[in-house]
Order: sequence, then C-alpha cells, then structure tokens
Amino acid sequence: MPRNTPVNVGLIGAGRIGSFHAETVARRLVDANLAAIADPAPGAAQALARKLGADGAYEDVEALLAHPGLDAVIIATPARFHTNVLVQAAEAGKAIFCEKPMALTLEEADRAIAAARAAGVPLQVGFNRRWDQAFAEGKAAIEAGQTGTPQLLRSLTRDPGPFGGDPARIPLWTIFYETLIHDFDTLLWLNAGARPVEVYAIGDALVRPDAKANGFLDTAVVTIRFDNGSIAVAEANFCAMYGYDIRGEVFGSQGMVTMGDVRRSSMMLFDKSGVSSDTWRRDTEHFIHGYTAQLAAFVRSVRGEPGMVPGGEDARAALAIALACIESISRKAPVALG
Repeated sequence: MPRNTPVNVGLIGAGRIGSFHAETVARRLVDANLAAIADPAPGAAQALARKLGADGAYEDVEALLAHPGLDAVIIATPARFHTNVLVQAAEAGKAIFCEKPMALTLEEADRAIAAARAAGVPLQVGFNRRWDQAFAEGKAAIEAGQTGTPQLLRSLTRDPGPFGGDPARIPLWTIFYETLIHDFDTLLWLNAGARPVEVYAIGDALVRPDAKANGFLDTAVVTIRFDNGSIAVAEANFCAMYGYDIRGEVFGSQGMVTMGDVRRSSMMLFDKSGVSSDTWRRDTEHFIHGYTAQLAAFVRSVRGEPGMVPGGEDARAALAIALACIESISRKAPVALG
C-alpha cells in the first residue's frame, strides 16, 4: 500500500469502546480513514457515521465487509461474538484489530488464529497497557537488565466507583475474561520468556454481596507461578471509590520497576483540608495515548511495516490463564497449566 494512501478502516460494534476507537481513527490518526460502521442496533451505526463522517453505515457485518475499498476492521462487539466476526473478516481478506478477549475458549482462539493465518491478514488484539508510556518504559528497563531476574510481579485493575452495573446483566466470569485478561497479558509480557505453570484464584462478591448466590464475582486475586521460579499476583475489583487504578510492578534480583499511577498528574493541592490530587476516572482518559498508539501500530501493520504487536497467540496465552482461574475457583484448588 502506498504510504500516502490512508488505510480504510471499518468498525464493527458501535458501543462505548467501539465509538471511542472510531473517534480515534477519524480524528487522531492521520494515515487512516473511518470508512464504515456496522452495529445491529437500529440507528446506532448511522448516528455514529454522521458524527464522524464515515461513508457507510450498516446493521450487519457482511454488508460492512463488502464496503468498497475496505482494508481493515476493528471488532468491538460483545466478547461472545468476537471469534465468529473475526473469522468472517479474515475470510473476507481484511486486516483485523479485535478487542480483548479474542475468544472465550481455547478452541475458539485456535480457530481465530488459524483463520487469520490462512488468510494471510494481520491480527492484533487490544491489550492497550503495552502502549502506555509508563508500562512501555518499565518493559524497556526489564529488557535492559536493570531489574535483574524477575522474582515477584504484580498487576492490578480497580475500576472506578461507584459500581452501577446490574450483576444480572454481566456475563458470568467477566472479571477474568474481560477485566483481569489485561493483567494476565501484562504479566506475560513483562515476564517474557517464562511460562506459567500453575494458577490459583480466589474471588467473591464484596461490592455486591447480594449477587453472590448467582455466581457474580466483583473481586478476585490470582497467583501465577512461572517456570523461571517467579511468582505473580493479579488482582481486580469493580469499585474503587477513589478512581481508576491500574498499576504494575516487577521486583527482581537487581532492582524494581513500578508502572501506573491513579493520579492524573504529579500536581498535588495543599490546603486547609490537607493534601489532595485528582485521579483518573475513565479508561479512555487514562489510556488515551495507549489506545491511540495501539491503533497507529495496527495501521502500520496493515501497511506491512514491521513492529511487535500483541497478536492471536498472545491473546490465547492470556485466555489460558483466565480459563485456569475459572477452573481454580470452581475446584477451590490450584490448577496446573500444561
């Protein structure tokens, strides 16, 4: 593809994060064009297309994939549809950016990977923390040997409160499939070269204890043992009243690196009430650079430019840990990873 020709991108799924990705393509990337949008909700694609200047608006995926000149798609549907839509896009020859989780079973993950490979199209998965400046700098420090051999790792996700979701409408195991999946990818990425061998998870409904009887979990802690001897902890909670809290840490034989800060900036206010600092409240604010950078990298991959991006195998590896967590919770015991 000529460098001066924009990549024509279609969005599949015009919900909250899909709309944000569409805005990024339309307004933040100079070498991409938002060509078309598809969403089954009547009027959803049309409304977003008018707002962002996309040419096509459809209610089904097949129609979007037939849009003239379309090079690539962003899949931001509910997770249960990801694999089928991904395979459909691959068979249509489109480059694919898929939100996490790419699949809900290992069989689905393998089918998605195989479809993209057979079609010879790029496949990138939306693990945005890899593109955040603090996490990227931490990864560079680890690769430079500044922390030595990893021994203890930590990653956490605490969503901003108050929690306003309806537990009855949240799919079972969401805390592992859609929340902690980010932490699992982060830990695998920071501990590159090591293989997870054992997972132990505990979880509860501490935010909404009334929903526990239906299997709802809003709090979880996961311990992961790796074959290089290191031990990692991932934790999540759906209601941090102080803000959106995403952090990582790697402690090694020669030092430690920490990543992430709930504070919006280093500015602190000192007044008669004490010391205070404003905090992040939305993922699209906290990770706006990361969200933009990951789609910029996707566009470069569509052009055939080299670069390391999280792909199908990375998504599968994180999913394997999520599935082991579900098994561990069900069995109340550690689970070995083969």
